Amino acid sequence: MASNGIVVLSGPPCSGKTTARRVLAEQRASAGRIHLEVDSLFELLFPESDRNRDDRMHAYAGAHLLARMLVDRADTVVLECTYARRDQRASLLETLAGSAAPLWVVEFFVTPDEAVGRFRQRHQVTDLDEALVRERAEAFPYFAGALRVESSSGTPEQHAQHISTWLRQGPRPVDRDAWVRAGRAWN
Repeated sequence: MASNGIVVLSGPPCSGKTTARRVLAEQRASAGRIHLEVDSLFELLFPESDRNRDDRMHAYAGAHLLARMLVDRADTVVLECTYARRDQRASLLETLAGSAAPLWVVEFFVTPDEAVGRFRQRHQVTDLDEALVRERAEAFPYFAGALRVESSSGTPEQHAQHISTWLRQGPRPVDRDAWVRAGRAWN
């Protein structure tokens, strides 16, 4: 990769983000990258939370502050979470204000039926249900400037390799403001 920056792995629930991030983190090519999963940070910071909007935004803000510190240290940071909401995206941009670090976005696509099928196989505590998983897969605000990963075509290992190859090729950073505008408002 040409320079340090932020790589955002985003997409609806059950689209394969976490699995691909884990494989990506294990690859030798990932040396020099620091991987932050916003949901893990959320659990660490707010273990008793009812997963309300304020707590979620605080978890995003914490991840963004940590990412900024690491980018300023010349690291490349991989942030993984949905990033569907405009406020979540804007929080990252506010934290990166004044930084020339590039922002690259990878979005995982999943059909609503496949997302629900994957959700049924999960064995973790969550505030989601099948209806919410379906709605979020149907309404995810995909961004034209992102690398699109079709999660049903290929293995997590193939997806991680595709992302690594793309990053080595020095992709054009996203238009930060356009990426924020493409996000969804809170309902």
